[in-house]
Amino acid sequence: MGLALWLRPPGRTLAVFLCLMLVLGGALGWLGWKFVKQDRALEGQRMQERLELAADHMAAALQQSLADVESYLSFVPSPDAKEPPDGVMVLQVTKRTVNAYPPGCLLYYPVIPDGEEPPAATFAAGETLEYQRNDPAKAAEVFRKLARSSDPGVRAGALLRLGRTLRKTGRHEEALQAYDKLAQLGRTPVLGLPAELMALEARGTALEAIGKREELRKEASLLHSALWSGRWNLLRPAWEFHVEEAQRWSGASPLKEREQNALALSIAAESMYGQWIAEPESKGRRILKIEGRPVLISWAGTLDRLAAVLAGPGYLGSKWTEALQSRRVQGALIDADGQVMIGSFDKSGPQAVRTAPATRLPGTLHVTSTDPGADEAGFAGRRRLLLSGFAVLALVLLVGSYFIMRAIDREQAVARLQSEFVSAVSHEFRTPLTSLRQLSEMLSKGRVPTEDLRQKSYDILSRESERLQRLVESLLDFGRIEARAFRYHHEHLDPVTLVGDLVAEFQEKATAQGYRVELELAGEYPFIHADREALGLALRNLLDNAVKYSPDCRTVWVEIARERGRLAIRVRDQGMGIPALEQKEIFKRFVRGTGSRAANIQGTGIGLAMARHIIEAHDGEIRLESEPGRGSTFTILLPMEKKA
Repeated sequence: MGLALWLRPPGRTLAVFLCLMLVLGGALGWLGWKFVKQDRALEGQRMQERLELAADHMAAALQQSLADVESYLSFVPSPDAKEPPDGVMVLQVTKRTVNAYPPGCLLYYPVIPDGEEPPAATFAAGETLEYQRNDPAKAAEVFRKLARSSDPGVRAGALLRLGRTLRKTGRHEEALQAYDKLAQLGRTPVLGLPAELMALEARGTALEAIGKREELRKEASLLHSALWSGRWNLLRPAWEFHVEEAQRWSGASPLKEREQNALALSIAAESMYGQWIAEPESKGRRILKIEGRPVLISWAGTLDRLAAVLAGPGYLGSKWTEALQSRRVQGALIDADGQVMIGSFDKSGPQAVRTAPATRLPGTLHVTSTDPGADEAGFAGRRRLLLSGFAVLALVLLVGSYFIMRAIDREQAVARLQSEFVSAVSHEFRTPLTSLRQLSEMLSKGRVPTEDLRQKSYDILSRESERLQRLVESLLDFGRIEARAFRYHHEHLDPVTLVGDLVAEFQEKATAQGYRVELELAGEYPFIHADREALGLALRNLLDNAVKYSPDCRTVWVEIARERGRLAIRVRDQGMGIPALEQKEIFKRFVRGTGSRAANIQGTGIGLAMARHIIEAHDGEIRLESEPGRGSTFTILLPMEKKA
């Protein structure tokens, strides 16, 4: 659209409107930018205040949790004593003893007291027969007698050696029975280890030797469960050795969360014991990072005694989660070396920091937002409102401009089509009127010399009058159909008879123009419920177009068939065809194809529009298949009456 056209009414009004909207939009954008700048500074201040408040609450909650844990430093085991919560261990150490509460929370011990075992001479006779004389059978008899002793230590040592000698003689089942009896002696020391542990380990070795894999896996499972439940007082090397044996027999598998936490507590307890040995008189609290898991240690030591409380990863994690709950922040405790001990935080965003001296926590507390983007979104309500208003204004401006331009364009197109329609109708009227006038003048003045010429003139007058009448009736019918004032008179019609009569009637006109219409039928068809005259008008329009736009091929084909439960009436020609881009447009009123205008073929542009209205009024559908230079096929699809 050129500038000159924009500056003419109504384009001038549109240009002024657009300029006004641009000025208003620019002013609103500037004010919005100023507001956004101020609001951003305000929201940063509010976010920092929220982080500072959250840091204070977190520090207070963690201090309370530490106080609850450290209250167990004075723990005295008794039936009425409240046991430490899950994930917390109380460690009470002397030079020769290490006690942990609740029982079983320590997987292995940094030191264990020596157990009282029978002297080695008790078993000397049997071991002489077994090793020096290489007679395990007689040695087994000696150990069997000792296994009946009333002393649990003698009985345990004898059963262990009895099982070994029985295995050497191939009596594996009896050896397993001996180990079962050994297991019943529980914590009785045998070679420095509990009898039950020695029995499980010996049974596993025996089952592995005789190839009983299923029973071996069960035995390994029992051994694994006992070791990870802290059933026995073991030193770390013995515990690790038997854990590896259990894993070898049952197959290595990842440690469970609870097992990893228990191992971290045991490692921390061993570290605490070593620190107390090196520095007896000390107290404090700190967090150790053991294999990526935090363990809190709070202790108070003297020369003779150490009392310590250890909070494992599970307990710390739960308390940390409680401190963070519903605050929309994340935090971390960081030691003096800058290592994160608990939690996580975003170093790039705003932070609230609480130092260890100020909070008495075992590290510096850093608190940041969990999602700075979400925080910014929460503070940006007014910003969104302003931007939304500006966007709506811009959208209204764009949409309004589009529809105004579209309305102008459509009005111009309608005006052009109406002008072409008036010109075409005028030409259609002019041709028969000219013929009528000339022939009437010749007849009235007696210029027709013979009777034959007069009769031909009368025939021409009759045809041109009929043509003029059809044109007028078509225009009147189209007006009524467009206004939805046309009344249809539906009746039961035989489609074969209807189409056959219409083709026969049209054939007379087509023959005069040198055309031939071929009707193709395939069987009988059910009746249709339709208006005879209206449907005939639609079909005549299709036949007229087929003849009009087929200057080279002088044959038009009409076919009746069934298509997916509907009656199909097809009119096919091999004329100039219709481009794909115009195939939908030509069913609109006053629209004619570019090919017809280029070939100077006359027409009003209402025939196909009228046909479409009529077919749709019959609950039908009209389709077009065409290709330039290869003709067109118009298909009328109508519902058929169901047979009773």
